[in-house]
Amino acid sequence: MSSTRDGPARQYVAAWQAATAVAAEWAERMAAVTAEAFQKLTSDPAVLAVVQSWRSTVIWARRDCECSCARSHPQDVGVCDNRAVITRRLASARDQVIDVPLCAPCAVAQGVAEMPH
Repeated sequence: MSSTRDGPARQYVAAWQAATAVAAEWAERMAAVTAEAFQKLTSDPAVLAVVQSWRSTVIWARRDCECSCARSHPQDVGVCDNRAVITRRLASARDQVIDVPLCAPCAVAQGVAEMPH
């Protein structure tokens, strides 16, 4: 008969405790190394200059597609995904030039609609 001290459940618990101790030590070491690397990076003037230039960069706002699908590409109504990715310059009815934000599906559909058939 085996004693309960040396049973499989006890061995499993001992192995689990050893594994968690190793994982905890690894996590502590990784945190220390990461903190040290971050400290070195943030004290480097070149890195600070890059971060400052990123902060001053204008981030494009999300624009909606302004295509009048029923008129611009009537064969492909419903393809619009409403996320403008380009701007198309068009002449308005009053001979003014306007920029119309278009999503990719509408831009393609307008191009296909204008192709000679």
